[in-house]
Amino acid sequence: MQKSVLTEIMLSLSKKEVRDLNKWLQSPSHNQREDVVLLFDYLAQNMERNEPAFEKILAWKAVFPNQPYDDAFMRQVMYFLLKAIEEYLVFNDFSHDKVQYQISLTRIYRKRKLEKSYKQAHRLSTGNLEKQPLRNTYYFLNKYFIEQEEYEQRLSITQNAPVNLQEMADALEQWFVLTKLFIGNAMLAHHKVYQKANYDTGLLNGVLDFVDKQKMLDVPAIASHYYAYMAITNATEKHYFDQLEALIHGKIAEIFTPSETTALYLTALNYCAAKVNQGELEYCRKALKFYELGIEKEFLLENNKIKRYTFGNPVAFAIKIGEFAWAEQFIERFKHHLDEKEQNSIVNFNLSRVYFEKGDYDKAQIMLTQFEYDDMYQNIIAKTMLLKIYHEKEEFDAFESLLESMRTYLQRKEALDPARKAAYKNMISLMKKLLHLNIFSKVQREKFQETVLKTHPLAEREWLLKQIE
Repeated sequence: MQKSVLTEIMLSLSKKEVRDLNKWLQSPSHNQREDVVLLFDYLAQNMERNEPAFEKILAWKAVFPNQPYDDAFMRQVMYFLLKAIEEYLVFNDFSHDKVQYQISLTRIYRKRKLEKSYKQAHRLSTGNLEKQPLRNTYYFLNKYFIEQEEYEQRLSITQNAPVNLQEMADALEQWFVLTKLFIGNAMLAHHKVYQKANYDTGLLNGVLDFVDKQKMLDVPAIASHYYAYMAITNATEKHYFDQLEALIHGKIAEIFTPSETTALYLTALNYCAAKVNQGELEYCRKALKFYELGIEKEFLLENNKIKRYTFGNPVAFAIKIGEFAWAEQFIERFKHHLDEKEQNSIVNFNLSRVYFEKGDYDKAQIMLTQFEYDDMYQNIIAKTMLLKIYHEKEEFDAFESLLESMRTYLQRKEALDPARKAAYKNMISLMKKLLHLNIFSKVQREKFQETVLKTHPLAEREWLLKQIE
């Protein structure tokens, strides 16, 4: 029973759900077996204990203390309990969705030909849908279901009655278009991470043309996903991104679920990052605004926590445009969202980056020598910063010692990406040459410059070239 579906569901239940299920199982409408109640009580009482408590034999002894173990019968009791819990979970989920609940009631009254009850239920289902804030696929699909019920009701009265086919068609069309655009954007995002994943987009190109020609961009949800897709696939035509940016900073969060809004934020941030990598630094400021609002409104958080790279990216953008005060304020303002176990090291790492880029080498050096970072890439970046500080401060003994230490560190890290490892190994090799370079010799400088330019892959190429200017 330890690895059964029943055990998995039991361990997922909240205390309130356990209390509600206890009442549910006591009702003859949902369960008529006392052994099912006893098994549930036993499992509920042992949910926080070790796994052995969920062994079938132990559970049998608690439910049937005076009977010899019967595996087939035990499986039967487990099955009935599982079905009762599933029915409760479905009912609970369904009854909390006022729109779906009312649409079902509308359907029931229509089929029973209770016209007065139908009209009231139809009015309430429409009212519930319009009162809830979402204007996403949930809204348009439920709008279609409501129109479908009205169509069936009118046909049942007379074949000559005016019907609502246009309203049905519009709602279904909007749902399909929005869903297709949403999936299209998800495909783009997934392909970016897993390039082996190739998708057939089917009708997507036709949908994109249809949206433009039919003026469906008046619908904010459709416009958001349309501009998101067009911005990523037509990056040089910046007006698509401008429209997406305006929508995100508008009231888009009110019409989408948090996860849908998060996806749009990530699309915008990926676009900004690509532009910054191409040298268009004005997109740094746009990215900073997205990060600030995204964290404030919790769209870039998971369970109120921020990932280390999500925390570090805006700091990097701010550094690129010299917004050191913004970076320091950001670190102080949002550091409480970091996981407590790694908060000190991440804050320390990002502050040291700020101090280093400001030229405050003493502060940066103190912070960098205080920590040995758990994250492999952060450790390499921290060591590289420290190398540059030692060189800038002409502490050449420390510089040479750290070069050797870093070479050994890279050698040991088998999990490090081979290309990145090669880039840093080449950097170490060139830094050693730099250490013994006669900076006053034009021949040596030119030869070193040529070597730096020809070496691939190479980390810190710009810094190495700067040292011989």
